[in-house]
Amino acid sequence: MTDSKHIATQIRSGDEQAFEVLFKRHYAGMCGYAFRYVEDNAQAEEVVQDVFLNFWEKRLTLEITGSIEAYLYRSVRNACLNHIKHTKVKLRYAESQVMSLSETDNQVSDKVVELELREKIDICVDQLPPERKRIFKLSREEGLKYKEIAGQLGLSVKTVEAQMGKALKFLRENLMEYLPVLAILVQVSILVKEWLIKYF
Repeated sequence: MTDSKHIATQIRSGDEQAFEVLFKRHYAGMCGYAFRYVEDNAQAEEVVQDVFLNFWEKRLTLEITGSIEAYLYRSVRNACLNHIKHTKVKLRYAESQVMSLSETDNQVSDKVVELELREKIDICVDQLPPERKRIFKLSREEGLKYKEIAGQLGLSVKTVEAQMGKALKFLRENLMEYLPVLAILVQVSILVKEWLIKYF
């Protein structure tokens, strides 16, 4: 039995250590692969984390033909393509909404949305559990890498990655109503662009 098939068998039986080995072995490479599609590090990491999570949750019913690595990379590619497709749909909707506004209305609307977004982001971040909030701020506001955060807080890199994934998911879910308009505002507002990089 090859190493790949052996690990797949162990994971299917619920072996968390085998899953961790697979995660550590391919996480960085899969993030780099995802980045080629989505061109955003945070989004690439989320895609890969979701692929691994889905793989673990559905390990008993997955039918994998070929290597487990090929399966994971195909899953990342498909997830990236779906993300790009959904983003394009949101952009088209946002463009149609913005075109209906006059230039003056646009300027007023842009400012209002920026203020609302800033307030909403602060509220969402404050709702995060203490440790998750600390990790999030160190990453997005102080620009530390996961390894640096792990060392500073005495945690494993995997724990930091998991907490960041949960934080970003929570923010996206609670800021979803702003995404269509933000897609257009980012073209004219440096401030909004900075927020998108930090929180999405």
